[in-house]
Amino acid sequence: MPRSRAVAAGLALIVLIAVADLLISRHTILIPLLVVGPLVAAVRAAPRPVAAVGLVAVATGVGLAFRDRAWHDADGPTAIIAVASGSLLAIAVARAQRTLAGTARARGAELVAERAARRRADLLARLTGLLEGPQELDVALERIAALPVGELADLVIVDLQRDDGLLAGAVTGATDPQLAERLREMRRRFPLDPAGRHPVAVALRDGHAQMLPEMTEAELGGFAASPEHLELMLETRYRSALVLPLIARGRTFGVLSMLRLANREPFGQADFEFALDLAARSALALDNARLYGDLATSEQRLETIVTNLGEAVAALSPDGKPLFVNEATAQLLGAPSSEAVMAGEVGDLQTIMSRYIVLDEHGREVPVTGQPLSEALAGGEPEPRLLRTIERGGQRRDRWILARAAPIRDSAGRLQLVVSVIEDVSAVKRQEMRERLLSTATKLMTSTLDVAMTIDKAAWAVVPELADWARVDLVDDRGELRQAAVAHRDMAKLELLHEWRRDYPPWREDRRGPAEVLRSGAPIVWEQVRPQDIERYAQTPRHAELMRLIDTCSVLIVPMIAGGQVIGTMELATTSDSHRMLGRGDLELAEELARRAAIAVVNARVHAERTHVATTLQRSLLPPRLPELPGLQLASRFRAAGTASEVGGDFYDVFAGRDGWILVVGDVTGKGPEAAAITSLARNTLRTTALYETDPTAMLSRLNETLATDPERRQICTAVLVELAAAPAINGAGVRLRVSRAGHPPPLRMCADGTVEEIGASGSLLGAFAEGHWEPSQVVLAPGERLVLYTDGVTDTRGDSGRYGGARLAELLCGIGPGAAPDVIAARIDEALGAFGEQRDDVALLVLAA
Repeated sequence: MPRSRAVAAGLALIVLIAVADLLISRHTILIPLLVVGPLVAAVRAAPRPVAAVGLVAVATGVGLAFRDRAWHDADGPTAIIAVASGSLLAIAVARAQRTLAGTARARGAELVAERAARRRADLLARLTGLLEGPQELDVALERIAALPVGELADLVIVDLQRDDGLLAGAVTGATDPQLAERLREMRRRFPLDPAGRHPVAVALRDGHAQMLPEMTEAELGGFAASPEHLELMLETRYRSALVLPLIARGRTFGVLSMLRLANREPFGQADFEFALDLAARSALALDNARLYGDLATSEQRLETIVTNLGEAVAALSPDGKPLFVNEATAQLLGAPSSEAVMAGEVGDLQTIMSRYIVLDEHGREVPVTGQPLSEALAGGEPEPRLLRTIERGGQRRDRWILARAAPIRDSAGRLQLVVSVIEDVSAVKRQEMRERLLSTATKLMTSTLDVAMTIDKAAWAVVPELADWARVDLVDDRGELRQAAVAHRDMAKLELLHEWRRDYPPWREDRRGPAEVLRSGAPIVWEQVRPQDIERYAQTPRHAELMRLIDTCSVLIVPMIAGGQVIGTMELATTSDSHRMLGRGDLELAEELARRAAIAVVNARVHAERTHVATTLQRSLLPPRLPELPGLQLASRFRAAGTASEVGGDFYDVFAGRDGWILVVGDVTGKGPEAAAITSLARNTLRTTALYETDPTAMLSRLNETLATDPERRQICTAVLVELAAAPAINGAGVRLRVSRAGHPPPLRMCADGTVEEIGASGSLLGAFAEGHWEPSQVVLAPGERLVLYTDGVTDTRGDSGRYGGARLAELLCGIGPGAAPDVIAARIDEALGAFGEQRDDVALLVLAA
């Protein structure tokens, strides 16, 4: 009942009671009932109106008491007192009622506020829950857009800025799902302009939150992205809005918008402050979700990269259990998959490592405790190590690996895990070994042109680098294979190999040995020699015993091919104590070695043949032996420069002339067959001319004419010609000589007093001009004197201090002294040249002693 009605009711009751009292003449029975009026008013009215009603009731009672003449009676005052007391009671009741109503209202308001605070606290708690666990960004957006709907807003929109600066499609939440979908479609069709007037764009640019308590139609028109957008806002009756930038790590990356429609109160300051807190937490939740998404993507990419790396990557716990392995690790361990390794199907670390023999770069075995992974698990900081692993068992496959292991520790230094990275460098090491082996083998095989030494070096070139023992068999003149060289890293077993081949040579029916390779030209790969194979292959029990003693476990037999012809075979083998096997992976290298060895052998054979031809030809250009001349002793030396297969142009000769003996030393320009032909021409021309000419000048003139016949191809030659008289002795005083020089170094006479002098006048080169001039010098070689004839190969010998030269030669002869035998003098000159340096040209010496 409203307050005014309560007062009216109280007054009406007073009036009714007064009327009733008037109708009942002069009786005070109804006066006390006047208290009902104030009491009725006290039900809803305030104390003052109730007091007024009470005064009316008291006044009415007093009036009625006077009318009824009951004032002087005891009933009159009593009735008035009752009415006054009732009025006071009514005032007290009104006051109590008012107090109780105020308290109720206050408690009601408190309850409402408490419920609202609880709901908002719950809202914040649910939003905070998004921070506690990893969330996908889309899920976090949907939850944030849905959380404030109903409690705080009718419509919630989350706009995010893309990396290119544009706004992504909005995520919406609304009390009306159809409205949320319509707005989402509107944002998709008409995206907001980041540079526009829309509050979202403004908040995104300046980072300031906005509260729009009441939005007019004009404002909505300015915010609209299209007429359809404006129509949606007007139809939905947008009333109030909060626009809150989402800021994390100092960057505004989106905007959270909350809207109330016309059927709700507009946003107030308390709503705004609460929404600011909500936006801050939402920004943190969304940023965490983005970071989680980036982290998950990075982890996925990293895992994909590591999983597909060629290197074997594994993470192990401190007790050695695998926490992660990639597929390369599974392949390295021979496991079917990385999951099988993780499940322990291939065994623990010790079991895995026991399957391999591990060697260092120098072939020394490395124990498990000395390997990087074990050192890291033991708490060390191992350096990367290059290791060779050999699988135990029949195949004994080997790998070269670069092993690295890094311990990962927590802040207290406790070991958390060990990351192991193993890179398979087998291909690199094998290529390195191939290049080194081929280079070394080529140098060895080409360091000599001797056939036997070449074959021997071919065998040793592969031991022990590639094989433990090697054998080279060459085809002989009858087409049979004969052992030409053998090598073994254990010298004590060389004799066993010799005995094997000596007593059990290759037989034509052999289908697994050198004879088959020679016949077919195809290699044989015997990757594993088993005991039963030895029994089948051996020709006799002793043969089988030899094979067991040699302990061969794998064999490669490759043809030696040169010029399209198989000239022999190369057999490479390993033994069980070397921890390695030969297989098809080594075939290409073995074939290349055999090919180079074949070429080296052919080259050595060709050189031997050329050397034989050159030596035979060179000998034919020199007298087979020096004749015995009356009154003279002779000695000679000849040493060719360069290879033995080259024929030089230096020569000497001693032959009988018409009136005496002729001694000649000459030098034809050039080397090889042309020089040999000119040398032969010069010797034969001089020998023929000496049969009918007695004058040395005439002999040289005839030779000059012969050499200068073709002006286009002149052949140049130098010579010194010494004619010995038919009756050499002059009363025992010496030997008479005539010396003629044709562009040749002067002969040196070793005098009896120890001095040395040049003999003979210089003359024209032979073959240089159509005519020449030569003047013989008369010389008497006294007893004890020596005459040294030489070619310029002597003086042109090179040493550290330059040419040997004529001065050194004269000094050497002076040091020898008079009376030395011609052979001693020739030997001393030859030794001095060898000690001095490099011989650049042929050396020819002829020494005469009277």
